[in-house]
Parts: sequence; C-alpha cells; structure tokens
Amino acid sequence: MPVQVLNGVAPQWPDHVGDDVPIHAGAPWVNASSHRLPRTRLTFLATEAGRRGGLLAGVVDDPAASEMINLYRMLLAEPVVWKFPQDSVAARDGLRGQVAPAEAWVPHLVVLYPGFDSFVAASGGPTPALSGALADAVVAWAAEHEMKAAAFLYVRDDTELPQVLAERGFRSVPLTFRSRLTLGGSFDDYLASLSRNGRYQVARDRRQLAAEGIRTSRCSFEDVWPDLLKLRCYLVERYGQKADRELETTNLRQLLTCFGEDRMRLYCSYLDGEVVGFTLFVLWRDSWYLAYTGTYVTPQTRSVYFDHVFYTPIPDAIAEGAAVVDMGIGAWEAKRRRGCTLTPVDLWVRALDPVTGTAIDTAASAMRREVGWVAG
Repeated sequence: MPVQVLNGVAPQWPDHVGDDVPIHAGAPWVNASSHRLPRTRLTFLATEAGRRGGLLAGVVDDPAASEMINLYRMLLAEPVVWKFPQDSVAARDGLRGQVAPAEAWVPHLVVLYPGFDSFVAASGGPTPALSGALADAVVAWAAEHEMKAAAFLYVRDDTELPQVLAERGFRSVPLTFRSRLTLGGSFDDYLASLSRNGRYQVARDRRQLAAEGIRTSRCSFEDVWPDLLKLRCYLVERYGQKADRELETTNLRQLLTCFGEDRMRLYCSYLDGEVVGFTLFVLWRDSWYLAYTGTYVTPQTRSVYFDHVFYTPIPDAIAEGAAVVDMGIGAWEAKRRRGCTLTPVDLWVRALDPVTGTAIDTAASAMRREVGWVAG
C-alpha cells in the first residue's frame, strides 16, 4: 500500500482523514496547536480499501528539546514535568553513565499530535491494514533519513496501535494514564457514581472552598484575558521553563480563532475578586476536552483546581448534552477519585541503530508508570 510522506502539516490533511476523528487530529486543533510539535514536521497519508488515514510526526533534532517529546529526557533526565516514582527516577543517575549521552540520541522521529496523543486518524476509525501500512512507512522514512529511533508517543492501550507496533518490533515503555469522565443525567448522578470516599472528598472540597470565600463561574475571554496570561506564565515557570507572555498570547488567541468562543468553555475561580485558577475546555462533538488549566498554589487555593475542572463545569456539560469530559494525561489519581476512568498511555519505540537500541533498553529497564501526584 503506497504511503505519501509530505513535509509539514499537509494542507490536504483535513480532507484526507475527514472530520470524524478525535479532536487532536481535527483541523481546528491541529491548526491551533501544531506549534507544540517539533520544528521539522511530517504528514503520512495512506488509503486502503477506500478508507483514508494518516499520521502526524516530527523530527527531534535538539538534545535539549522538551522531555514531553525527547526520548533521552523522557527516559533518563531528571524530570521536570513528569512525576515518575522516586525509585525509578533515582535509578537514572547510575544508568546515564552506562549509555550514550543525549547528543547521540538525535535525530529521532516521533509520531504524535499536539495534545499528547498518538493514533491513526481516519473517519470511521482505522483498519489494522491501514495502521500497519502507516507504521511501516514511519520506520522506512526514519531508516532512510538516518534517524536513531522511531517512536509513537502517548499511545492508548485501547486502540489497535499496540498490537500493530508490537508486530513490527517496537517495544512499549509505561508512561501515564489518560483520564476520561463519562457523564450521566445530572450532577446528583455524578455524585452517586463516586465511591463513598469520593463523595466525602467532594463534600470536603466544597466546604473548604466556601469557607475560603472562593467562587467559580463561566467567564468570557475578554473579561479575564490578563488573568489567564498571568496564570499561564506562572504555570510555565512552575515547571522550570521560561515564560513568554507574547507566545502564550499568540497560542491562546490562535485556539480561540480556530474554534470560536461558541465552541469553548472557560471557567475561572475567584478569591477576593482575583482569578486564582482557570480551566479552558474545547467542545468536539459530544465531548469536552480540557485544553488549558492553571491554579496558583497556596494554602487557600488547595481545592480550587477541582472546582474549575470538575464541580462547576460538570453540571453545564451535562445540561449541554455532553457525554464525556476528557481530562487529558497526568494527575490521574485525583481524577480517578473524582470519577474518571483511566486508560494506560505508553511510549512505543524502535531503535534503528545498535547504540541507541542498547541505550533505550537500559533506560527502559528502570521506567515505571507515572504517579498521580495532585493531592486531594
């Protein structure tokens, strides 16, 4: 089956894969968020038995690239964003001395969509043959262009990809969980779906919020724009990166332009008239997707995150007919306690030279799935 490999995010992408695809492969999301991909981007397009599908990928050629896309930093560096178990992280110091340095791991090819997801995009869903052809094309392109490895990042284990990749010599490395909340008919139904401890947790959170005088409501962008940017910069710096207010403005404005405010829901939490937390959801068919969130970390705002992510948006999502709220990856334990279903998300990687292969095997031996680190 022939597969086209095109430079950049190909303009025919939305026409080829259709619009019956998960949000992270949808044209509005890709157009708004592809800055999250590496600078050198690729589009893989294939057709099988009348069904068309594709993948988006990027070349990681900078050894200092973010740990969210960089194999060396994901597997061996001291994590900044990731919250892997302490024993797993502690082992890295000794392992780094046994393998090639970060510079020897690049360039490598990573398949992913902005939004930390990896799948074959195809209206109606992919077939095994379509997925297999695209996986073969990824390996072939990577080998031809002397990549050190090919990797599919953030692969959910409830898709066809794990079997397809295993059959082609990729190995899996545990990363984290994706959290999704299935909605019922009312907020009372939501509460009833929780465990006894879960219901107690929600009641305790809400009492604390009331005692602190914190309120959360749906907001208009223009009413809180400076507050959103301030919170975004705070969050970026909290994770050890340099905040760029102009860049954050551009990214948020682009998301707003591509989806329109009618397909976005913004919730802000206030303390003494100041915004202390926010969550921005994007609507895609019958689902709400958590796109951005941020909360100031202080003793007073300990439970604020759950109010602007769960307690205030859920009744609105139900009233608007949403079936699912996708809470994304990470912070999974707190999300599980509040009703989310967890799906394992893994890295699938295939080394294309012996040195990198040995390094990946060594690093993967100490990898453990991320812990759910948000307290509460």
